[in-house]
This record gives sequence, C-alpha cells and structure tokens, in this order.
Amino acid sequence: MSVGAAVRDGADARGRWARLRARRRRHEWALRGGDSEAGNAPVEFIGWAVVLVVPVVYLLIALAQVQAASFAVASAADAASRVLEVEQGEAAVAHARAAVGLALSDQGVDADPATALSVSCADASCTTAVVRVQAGVDLPLLGSAGLGQDIVVMDAARSVSLAGGNP
Repeated sequence: MSVGAAVRDGADARGRWARLRARRRRHEWALRGGDSEAGNAPVEFIGWAVVLVVPVVYLLIALAQVQAASFAVASAADAASRVLEVEQGEAAVAHARAAVGLALSDQGVDADPATALSVSCADASCTTAVVRVQAGVDLPLLGSAGLGQDIVVMDAARSVSLAGGNP
C-alpha cells in the first residue's frame, strides 16, 4: 500500500465517521421534535375552540333570553286578561299590573309593569278590551353596561270581555 492510498483511506474513514455523526445528529434532531411547529397543536386547538365556542354560547344565551321574554309576555297578557275578566274598576287595572309584574319577573324580564301593560277598548261600549303586554330584551352582559338595551321587543295581546264595562 502506498502512502497516497493510506492517506486516501484515512480521509475516507474520517469522511465516513463525519457522515455517520451527521446522520446521528439528524436522527436525534428528529427524535427531539425537529420541527419548529412542535407543541403548537394544543395551543391552536384552544385558540380555535375559544374563537368558535364563545360566540355560539353567547348566541344561545341571547336566544334563551328572547324565548324567556316571549313566554313572559304571553303569560303576562294571559294573567292580566284573567284579572280584568273577573274584576272591575281602577282596582282591576292595578291588580292586572301586579299580575303582569309577577309574570314578567318569573321569567327574569325586568320591565316596568306600568309601561309594559296597556288596556284599550275594542268596541264603542267598552265591553271588550284588548290587553297588550310589551317588553324589551337586552343583549346578555351588555344590557347592564347600557349597551344593547331592548334589541328585541316582544309583544303579546289578548282580547277580553270586561266584568263591569270600562277598564
């Protein structure tokens, strides 16, 4: 073996070792994750979950409040019409307002019964009246801050035969 061949074989051996070390480093890098995106999936999942879930939950809460207000005004109109059917005079209207207040508060609607209830004569002799209850629905969390008040106004009306004539 000549000196040149020995040098060449030594250089070749060093090159082989260098290639093996480089391959080993790449393998270790891949085992450690080797990716700049490693560990980001949970963060992205949480971020997207918040972006998608929070508005959907807010919408469901808003729709539940609208549904509760719908039940409240229908129940309040029924209660007021029942009171006006059996009572007469100014006391009947006061009791009807109290019934409206109870029906609205049962569903968590904070409307003033004095302004929510209106009674009007349906005919000239005022033996039949129309009881109308109206209440607004605020946006959840924003209504208490003064924003988004009475975004949706719910209305219910009932026709009633009055006990003594004039309401």
